Amino acid sequence: MKQFLTDLCLVLLVICVLAIFFDDNNVSQTMFQRSIDNFEETVSSGETTQKQYVTVQDSSDNQVSSLLKGISQGCVHIIEFIATIFSNFVSMILTVMIY
Repeated sequence: MKQFLTDLCLVLLVICVLAIFFDDNNVSQTMFQRSIDNFEETVSSGETTQKQYVTVQDSSDNQVSSLLKGISQGCVHIIEFIATIFSNFVSMILTVMIY
């Protein structure tokens, strides 16, 4: 059991180290810094830049949000169905009691 816990801790440590060094945010920061360095070198050497820098913003839903949206809509339909059954049941009871 002690060996298993030691192996588990080492695997978790390796995963944490990999997440720190290869995190998407760190990679994007590194690429951004390289772009800034290249731009500064180009400006300092007096060359004119030929590249047009364009920023892209992705506003589409990712898979997790699409899944959660589908689950949410399913829950709404189930609640509507239960409310309709309850409403019809109460309406039936009141109709029987009045007539």
